[in-house]
Amino acid sequence: MIYINPNQIIIPQDWKERVKELTQELLQKSKSQRNKFIDSKRTETWGHPEILTALKGPVGNKCWYTEVDLTGSDPNIDHFRPKGKITEIDVDNLVKTTKVSDGYWWLAFDSDNFRLSSMHANQRRVDEKTNGGKWDFFPVDGPRAIAGTQIGLINESILPFDPCSPTDVALMWFEPDGKPGFKNWRRSPTIQEERRLKVTTWLFHLDKQELAFNRAGAMEEVRIALKNADAIYQLWEQKGFAGDGQEKNLFDRAIAGIRALISDKSPFAGAKRCAVQMAKSDYLWMVEYF
Repeated sequence: MIYINPNQIIIPQDWKERVKELTQELLQKSKSQRNKFIDSKRTETWGHPEILTALKGPVGNKCWYTEVDLTGSDPNIDHFRPKGKITEIDVDNLVKTTKVSDGYWWLAFDSDNFRLSSMHANQRRVDEKTNGGKWDFFPVDGPRAIAGTQIGLINESILPFDPCSPTDVALMWFEPDGKPGFKNWRRSPTIQEERRLKVTTWLFHLDKQELAFNRAGAMEEVRIALKNADAIYQLWEQKGFAGDGQEKNLFDRAIAGIRALISDKSPFAGAKRCAVQMAKSDYLWMVEYF
């Protein structure tokens, strides 16, 4: 998970105008009419092709939660705050309860509530390899927002990490085995930070065995690239850091290659950046270039 800058999501103006009208209609509907009305407007709102294109803008065609490449699969437009019902969970044991709350129905057409997701991260699945899926879950500490509150004014203590929050994404850390955790993080996490990581991991299937394996492979690719870059750097250093030598050119290309590996549109960029951070104690030159 890396930061998705909402300012880089360009929503067509005509879509905004149409959605503004639909939202006003929605606000006039009775509770019994809302779900039917929302579902009937799917293709005009979050299901519109232009919205999928817009959401791909910042980081390309990959899931914002897991960072898997969505090429060849069906991307989901997730409502970060669920538009329908919310099934409450026992946060400590990560199991659903029988308590159900009203969802954020008034945000059903709000593009600020949309997140590009893989089907696997967005749907409830329980098997021998994973347990979780966002589904109708959206755990918070304390009260939920009052119906009708504009999304920019919502003040909730949410538990899942939001890829559109830079402070949330800063908490997302992966260990060398590709699994989420704080063992090699920059500081000791607070109890609440550990709790939030636990919920996020469960909610988006971030501990899925196959996903962790692929993530670990991506991190190893970065470690190998850094090791190769270091070998070139040592040769360049022996030449007195000559500005016109082959070693400098090779090192430039090595750095460019590493930067490409950790670029926003690269799969598992967040995990790869963790590998870069962990390597800084091994290679002093990284302070200058990363």
